[in-house]
Amino acid sequence: MSELPFELKPNHKAKTKYNWKKLGLNMDNFEEIYYKYIIATHCQLCNKQFTKTIDRQMEHCHATGQFRNIVCRSCNQKKADVKLKSNNTSGYKGINKSKNKKCKQGFNWQFKVRIDGKLKTIKTSIDLDKVIKFAEKWKKDNNYHT
Repeated sequence: MSELPFELKPNHKAKTKYNWKKLGLNMDNFEEIYYKYIIATHCQLCNKQFTKTIDRQMEHCHATGQFRNIVCRSCNQKKADVKLKSNNTSGYKGINKSKNKKCKQGFNWQFKVRIDGKLKTIKTSIDLDKVIKFAEKWKKDNNYHT
């Protein structure tokens, strides 16, 4: 094995396998994927250099568990199939219901995205369909789901 870019703790491999299994990653090629993961020095999408082991993310299809790339946190968050948060009642990534006493129904819908590591509200409306249409157009125009 070539020299690793980071020092690994003795139980790193076992913990990594356990965590990936919990995330639903397909374990058929674990040894091969793990090796690629531990020697990765740059994001495979934006080429950002990893400075710590926690900078690397295992990017995979959430529906099938198939491995795709080793990426930085930013690129991983931009993927369209990232699991919905448990409080997401809209069914769309990034669109959540938010309490708002100023609205007649007591809530509104917010479209939020992570930009430069910070969560930003892009659109707020009481009309869910309007927010969904806006979000789809905004993501396409801004190449948000790489």
